[in-house]
Amino acid sequence: MDRNNRTARQHGFTIVQMIVALAIISIVSTVAVLGVKSSREHFKMQSSARLFASYCEKARADSVRRHAASGEEASVEMFGEGTTTYNVTMDYGSGVETRTFSLDPGITFGTDADKVTFDWRGRLLKKAVVFQIKSTYLDENIPVDVSGSGDITIWEQRFPDQLIPGITISEVNNDVATPTPTPTVQQSPSPSPTSTGTPTPSPTATPNGNGNGNGNGNGNGGIGNGNGNGNNASPTPTSTPTPSPSPSPSASVTPIPQCTVTLSTDGITLSQSDATRKTKTATFTIMNGSGTRTITASQSGNGNSLTIGVSPASVTGAGSSTITVSAKNGAGNRGNFTINISTSPTCGTTQQLKVTVDN
Repeated sequence: MDRNNRTARQHGFTIVQMIVALAIISIVSTVAVLGVKSSREHFKMQSSARLFASYCEKARADSVRRHAASGEEASVEMFGEGTTTYNVTMDYGSGVETRTFSLDPGITFGTDADKVTFDWRGRLLKKAVVFQIKSTYLDENIPVDVSGSGDITIWEQRFPDQLIPGITISEVNNDVATPTPTPTVQQSPSPSPTSTGTPTPSPTATPNGNGNGNGNGNGNGGIGNGNGNGNNASPTPTSTPTPSPSPSPSASVTPIPQCTVTLSTDGITLSQSDATRKTKTATFTIMNGSGTRTITASQSGNGNSLTIGVSPASVTGAGSSTITVSAKNGAGNRGNFTINISTSPTCGTTQQLKVTVDN
């Protein structure tokens, strides 16, 4: 009796309960691992962006410190979407030299190739530049802005060049007395003598034909007499060669014109805040085409900072298609980008549309 009671009081887990428990543990573990991976990628992306920005700051300070002359300015250069290295040119202690640095693994640049060069006042030699530091795992970008005045910021554009009003320079007239110009005396040129003599032509000898002659002569003391007889011979006729027949031209062949493509513009500028400039278009035209071709347009480097549309997506024979490009919101979508436009089957060369996105 007691043994039966002890058996009834024993408890355990069924197979279903064990499977449910293992499933819960797996889900929790996966979420934890993904969270750690995501946090690690965010850290690498931020670290790479801050390190890149710090080298821009160092290059700017180096130009100011050295009062860099023309051609000796410090600079930072990257090489396009999907690349992972950049060059920093400045004085590292032994003269101006260029060194190459790399982003963290899995981190790339997300904008077109560009370069910032700082003059002796710490300003750029050209317009402002936005660099994008991108995580391929997170598919997110961190912008590093370098304004025209040399200010460097991360995540946001605090010194936008386009918001600085233009300066109108006034013309000042009659502030300095204009000196009376001294008249210049020009000397009359001396006449050169001109000769008008007519050259006397040289007489031209007239040939008398061909002849044969025999002569005998005797001379004494340097004096000689000679007699000669000559018989005129009739000229020998010259034979004229018979011309060889010219080959008859073959029938002309009309070449078939090659299929070519054109783009109505090679560059557009978009704005994230100005609705009138948020979307723009370009016209892609196929000439001398035959058959049906599919048109594709994609951002270089597998980027997704732009919204791209193609209408119509295919063209039969010759025709045109409209490429629509819109800016996305967010600081990570500013900068300079390239859209590659091509056809399948191939027609002509791949066209590149340069797109600049600002605030």
